[in-house]
Amino acid sequence: MTKIICLGNEFIKEDSLAKKIGETLGGVFDVFMINDSFQLMEVMQNSEDEKIFVLDVVSGLNEVKLLNINDLRQDSIFSAHDFDAGFVLKLLGNSDLVKILGIPIEGDMNKIRKSVEGLITSF
Repeated sequence: MTKIICLGNEFIKEDSLAKKIGETLGGVFDVFMINDSFQLMEVMQNSEDEKIFVLDVVSGLNEVKLLNINDLRQDSIFSAHDFDAGFVLKLLGNSDLVKILGIPIEGDMNKIRKSVEGLITSF
């Protein structure tokens, strides 16, 4: 089954749209609402040969965009605070199986959801 991993913070408006869209996809896909990098690592480790789509809000986007793992910011890790989703995806993500869907901070939720569904079903 295809897994949808939704990142973000539902309590911060500018970071909540990925989780809101994920809630609408629950009947069709296996959806996971991730709150921290350790939960992300657990879901990724339990997804051997499954397709995984990661939904996350990306500033500066006007529409849904397919991102590559290599598009993620590369920072040095000095403490557990630096252990973010980008690091986990680079560490555990198979670029053939893991697709990252960047979604705009705001916009028409139904239009964005349809774009997300279209990209997911095209793989």
